[in-house]
Parts: sequence; C-alpha cells; structure tokens
Amino acid sequence: MSNKRNILIIVLLLMTQAAVFAQKVVRHELYVRDTIVNYAGKAKRAISVNGQIPMPTLTFTEGDTAEIVVHNELKESTSLHWHGIFLPNKEDGVPHLTQEPIKPNSTYTYRFPIIQHGTHWYHSHSGLQEQIGMYGSLILNKRADDKTFRKGIDDLPTIPLIISEWTNYNPDNIQRMLHTGNDWAAIKKGLPNLTRRRSKRVSLERKSPMNGSVSSPWMSVMCTTTRSC
Repeated sequence: MSNKRNILIIVLLLMTQAAVFAQKVVRHELYVRDTIVNYAGKAKRAISVNGQIPMPTLTFTEGDTAEIVVHNELKESTSLHWHGIFLPNKEDGVPHLTQEPIKPNSTYTYRFPIIQHGTHWYHSHSGLQEQIGMYGSLILNKRADDKTFRKGIDDLPTIPLIISEWTNYNPDNIQRMLHTGNDWAAIKKGLPNLTRRRSKRVSLERKSPMNGSVSSPWMSVMCTTTRSC
C-alpha cells in the first residue's frame, strides 16, 4: 500500500510539473519613443510605442505567461501599469512603490501569469505620459478547454475600440488649472457668490487661420497665471 501511495504522489508531482512547464510564454517588445503629432491643428509632442498611438494591443490567453519587454528610448523615466489585472505586486508598474522607474535608454521586463480573461487596458504610470499617447488595450482570451467556453461566441475575434480625447494644451498645465479652478467644489458646497472666482476665468481661445478664434472643444479650464496654457 505504501509503494502505491508513493507512486501516486510521484505521478501527481510529475503532472503538476508538466503543467507548469507547459505554460506558454507570450513575449511582446515595446519601444517607447518621443514623436510629433498634429491631431488638432498644431504640431505637439506625444509618445508613441512601436510607432503608434494608442499603444499596441497585447493579446494573451488565460494560462499564458506574459513577458513584456519595455525599451525606454525617451529622455525621461517611464513605467507601465496593467489596469485591472491580477498579478504579483512587483509587476504592477507603479514607480517608487512596486518598482524603480524605467530609466532613459534602459530596458525593463514585466513577467506575470495570466489568470483571468476579459478585455482590459494598460498605460503609463509615470507623470502624465498617458495623456500624450501611452495607453493601449489588453485582450485576455478564455482557454478553449474552459468549462464555460462557448463555441461560436468566445472564439470570435475581439476588436478593441479605444475612445480618447486630445488637447494641444500641456497636460501638466491642465492638471494644475483644474486643481486651481475649484468652482465645482464651491457649487457643491452651496456657496452663493462665485463672482470673484469667475472673474479669474479667461478665454483659452486660439487663432486659427481657417476659422478665426476657436476654443478648445474638449474641456473648459482655468488660467490664473500669465504662463501659456
């Protein structure tokens, strides 16, 4: 009886080991570079990854091991956060918290098991790099041997659609102005007199050779300084 038990334990260990080694490693190489775009009538700095904005769609299947190699060709540090993904804390991509920033002209590899399925996204977690191009889709397919796999449904191709906005204003200045322009907080608190705050509102109009004076179609922000927005 003891011999049979030992044989059974050995078989189970071998099966477990085989399952571990059978995991497929799916590798993606991401090259992060500065670029210039013109989405709203003016050439502005942006960040592309593998030459594109949004970043490439990364596709995995539940049970894979993700290996994402980030080549930072910027003149500043960067990072990538995997939004909504269950993974080891050290792979979460938050600089100075779960990892050191990826320094300029250096390479960093994220590696983690895919233990879920669904459609998610990933983005830079450094400064406001996300606002100028560093965001993309993650597609995590369901395993074909999953008991809930629906043939004809779960094997249909997933085509991500990313809806985003672009502004020619510097994202750092937008954040600063939104923190300064607190009319909304005042309204929520029921303050009756907002004249003083409103007097600080200035037009963010810019001259266009085609349409004359035009305002930003994306947002209304506050300028409380002589610095250019």
